[in-house]
Parts: sequence; C-alpha cells; structure tokens
Amino acid sequence: MSEFLDNYLRRVGAANPALVDALTKSAEDFAKKHIDTFDHNSHVSGLLYGHVQSGKTGQMLAIAAAAADRGFKFFILVTTDNVILHKQTLERAKNFLGGFMAGFNVLGETDEEAFLTRGLSMPTMLVLKKNTGVLKTWANNIATNPIYKDEPLFLLDDEADASSLNTKVNQNDQSTINMLLEKINKQSPSSIYLHVTATPQSLVLQIAMSGWKPQYSFYLPPNKGYLGGDFFYGEDSKNLIETEDNEREDLLKAEHVPIGLRKAVLHFLIAASDLFLTKEKPVCSMLIHPGSKISEHSTVRTKVEKFLEGVKTDLIANSSTLEFDLRDAWEELSKTKSDIKPFEEIMRFLRADMPSVNITVLNSKTPEGSVYDKGLNIVIGGNTLGRGVTFPGLQIVYYCRSAKTPQADTSWQHARMFGYDRDSGLCRIFSPRPLIKLFRELNDANNALFETLRQKGPQAVSLLTPKGTRPTRMNVVMKEDLMVIAGGVNYFPLNPTHSGLPSLDKELGVKDDERDISLTEAEKILRLISVEKTDLWNQHSFADCVETLKKTAKYNCHLVVRTDRSISKGTGTLLSPTDRELGTHFNDRLVLTMYRLKGEASKGWEDRPVWVPNIKFPDGTYFYYQLK
Repeated sequence: MSEFLDNYLRRVGAANPALVDALTKSAEDFAKKHIDTFDHNSHVSGLLYGHVQSGKTGQMLAIAAAAADRGFKFFILVTTDNVILHKQTLERAKNFLGGFMAGFNVLGETDEEAFLTRGLSMPTMLVLKKNTGVLKTWANNIATNPIYKDEPLFLLDDEADASSLNTKVNQNDQSTINMLLEKINKQSPSSIYLHVTATPQSLVLQIAMSGWKPQYSFYLPPNKGYLGGDFFYGEDSKNLIETEDNEREDLLKAEHVPIGLRKAVLHFLIAASDLFLTKEKPVCSMLIHPGSKISEHSTVRTKVEKFLEGVKTDLIANSSTLEFDLRDAWEELSKTKSDIKPFEEIMRFLRADMPSVNITVLNSKTPEGSVYDKGLNIVIGGNTLGRGVTFPGLQIVYYCRSAKTPQADTSWQHARMFGYDRDSGLCRIFSPRPLIKLFRELNDANNALFETLRQKGPQAVSLLTPKGTRPTRMNVVMKEDLMVIAGGVNYFPLNPTHSGLPSLDKELGVKDDERDISLTEAEKILRLISVEKTDLWNQHSFADCVETLKKTAKYNCHLVVRTDRSISKGTGTLLSPTDRELGTHFNDRLVLTMYRLKGEASKGWEDRPVWVPNIKFPDGTYFYYQLK
C-alpha cells in the first residue's frame, strides 16, 4: 500500500501531471534499493544527487513519502541558513505532504508546542534551517520528547555540502553545525541520512572514518524540458553572448553603463515583450550577478534604474539609436526563436503596454517578502542567488563575478538559469569569455563526476577540475589524506614488479613503438601494471583518473613504447632526455611512456625484465581524491 506516496503524487499531479511518472520511478527505485534493505538498527548515509534546479526537492519529498509508507514516522528536512529558501521549502512540504487527517504533520521552526503535543498517528516532518540556534533548540526538543527520541530518523539534508560538513576537520576539532547535525542524527536509535545536492564534490572527498562520506549514491534525473549545463554550455550552445573581459570593472567603477549590461537589459525587454504578447507566461525575469558585496549590488541597481529611465525617455522621443539597438537584440533572439513576434509589434507593446519593471536586490540585508514570481523582474545579488533559490521565468542572465581561485561546487551553484519554466529560444547568458570558458569546463567536469557516481558510487571518485580552480572549499576536506594529480607532471613508480610482464608484453609487444591510442586502451594498460605494495604509485588512482578523463570525450593518449633498455633502479623518472622532450609536444593529451627494462641485477633489479610506466596528464587538468 502506498498511501503517502499516492497522496503526494495526486497533489503534484493536480499542479503538474507531467511530473508524476518520474517522481514515482525515483521514489520506488530508491525505496527498493535503500529503504526495503534498511535494518532499522544502523546509521546509514546516502547521497541523492541531481543537476542544479532539476527538481531534486520534489523527488526528495517523494522519497520521504515512500519511506512513510514503509513505516518511518519521524522526518527532519534541513535547509541552508537562508530565510527565503527555508520558507520556499516549508511551504512546499506543507502543500504537497501536509494534511489535517491524512498526510504528514509538517512543522516549522516555531511549531514547538505542536511538536510536543502531537503524537505519531501521522508522520511528522520538521523543516529547519542549518542555523546554530535553531538546531540547538530542536536537538533539545527531540531529546526530551519521549514520543520521538526512540523513533528511527529519516533525515534529508538539502544542499548537504553547503554548511553541514566539519569546517574544523584540519584543526582536530568540530564545527558547531556539524556537531549539532551529528548529535540529532546519532541520538536516534537508527537513521537514514540523505545528503542532497547538485555539487557533491566536498562530500565525495570526505574520508570514510569521518562518518560524513556517503555510503551509496542515487541519481535524481531531470524531467523532460530541463535546460541545464549541456544546453547552456555545450559545444553547440547558441545562448552565450560574450562581454568585454574588463566589463565588471566598468560596471562597478565607471560612470557609464557598460555595453554588455546595456545589451543584456535590451534583450530582456525584447524577450519579455514577446512572452507577454503571446501570453505564454505571467513572469519574465533577468538575473544580474556582479559579485558578493552589498555595495556592488547597490551600485548596479542605481545604474540599471538610470538606464531603464533612459530607455523610457528614448522610446517617447522615438530615438533611432535605441530602435537600432533593440532591433539588434530582436535579431539575435530571432536566431533561436523563429516565431518571435514581429519587431514592429514588439515596439508598439514597449511604447504602450509594457508593465513596469520590478528591480529587486537580494542579499543578507533584503527584508523578507520580496516578490519576483510574477510580472517583469530584474534581480540583482551575489551569494543569495546561489543554492536552492529559484527564479521563475528566468530568461536573461548577466554574470561577471570573478574569483582568484574559483571553487567548482560554489561556481556551479550560481547557475540559476538552469531549470524548466524558461523559453529556450529566448534564453541568453551574458558573460566575459574567461567565465564562459570556465563554466564550459565545469560542465564537462560535472558530467564526468555524475557518470562516475552512477557507475561506481562515491567510494571510487576522482574529481577532474579545470585549471585554476579547486573542487570545493579546502577547510572541509582532510588535507593530509587528499591527493592531487596535476597535468603536465610526470608520474612513475619507484618499485615496479615483473608480475605484469606477460600481460604487458602481449598488450604492447617487445619492439619500440609510438602511436595514438584511446583512453580506454590507456586505462587497460595502467590496470596491468604491478608495483610493490609500499610504492606510492598504489596511492594514486591513475587508472581511475584516466577513466574520469575519458568521460569528457575530449582527449586521447599518445603512447610511447621503448624496449630493451638498461637503466639503473631509482634513476629519476627513467625517461631519456629525448622522450622527456617528446612528451612536451603533446600537452593537449595524455602521454603514457612504457619502458621495458632488461632488469639486470647489476642495475639494482631482480635480473628479470620489467615494465616501468611514466604518465603525464594533459596540461590544465587536475584530479582530487582521498587516499584509498
């Protein structure tokens, strides 16, 4: 019987019937794999991962409903310490899971009396922010409530990589939020703790003994119509418009409005006019992300307000310059939307019927109650524009935020343009060329990570990150156990053994050779190599890194085979000056050099032939992983 899941699906279906099949499949598949097999005696953790703004919250709630059907009575859903996001999540849980006689008791942070007085005739779900005061209060409420303290716990940690992990892991200490979440989890007799995120980099880099590395992973696929990384940053994307590299400096310091922002706002006005003329959507939004500082947001708001006032003045004056610029934007959008309204009709709409534009600044100083779910909206902000907060009808994004060493997970969470309720033909991202390049590389790296998680789970992940970035913030990762493999560096074992000799002879032959091979072939060769157990080569997952690299489908391998060599053991990289120089000519691909040594005893070997590998990854590639 699926009382709670059926009730949830019925409510979702009334709002959006297209979601029901996908939600049903995710919930039932997860339940069979990870709830039906739960022993109700252990504390188990898993990773729920999916793309940015792909509908993870809906699938997470469906999984909670399936867990209630299987006997779980006590649920906690924690969100980031963000008032807007917490409010969105609480309202959604109440609307789709809550009920008076059927469904869940969905309680917020101020519902202490209801928590202390209601029983377990219905499942209870607490929706809490990851805030020190909130978690302290509720850890105590749970511990002192005899109804709940002995119940198995089903804990959903939304944006689990954001603030849940121990930020003092390298100081032999424990951060407060991490300690409180652990306390809430462990004071229950048993639990399923699900880490939910689109950016699991920091989670897969946890060491197993910390208790915060997920034991399994479960992919939450997007539904039909999702516009994500491949759509916006794939090789064939037609939605990217380059701005000047120094545009951010002009935006924040110069008196004038930089040309990139001018174009972005005009594209927004054309897109909004088309959507409102066709009555396709009641909302059209633009997002401006200049940086994290509140002063920057105020500066940009002032410039946008002045620019829009100038547009109004020029429309009244029938400015030919403005009309030329608007036509340029219309022609650009018509490349991807063939049925866009005629330019003349859009101009009439702009002059006579265009609603006012609501300009909203979102940051830590923003009061509650900001509305941007209807009408025309230009939203300006920084950190608040990340993780979890959704922007309905988002069509135009102007992104120029920069960082000296970007973090892959944080940067990817800024991709608020990903989602469903967009008109794909009217979507545009305005950004400097270096940032477009970075996000394209992040998309490749994210795809590789997801593919590895799907195939092997969180225990076998090596993270590929673009040059100049880190996979995550380093204060939540045990640095002494973190391994980094960098492109352009030669890696080799000190103590190879001859046990792999027959297989490698068969694979490589016993004559000198040089050719390009696939990464699949290179991975096979690496897995045939044998070294002594104490050799540091064993701590580097070179074959796993190659497996990750091949998921980007951009590289191949240059193989160099040298045989009948007489070299002393412990002689550096063993590469001859000629072969070392040769490797520098192939910086855009993997270089695998295999030396077949005679292995003379007089040279320090065991008087038997031995294969010695030397591997160099493409320039600009970096792999991060925890020691096995």
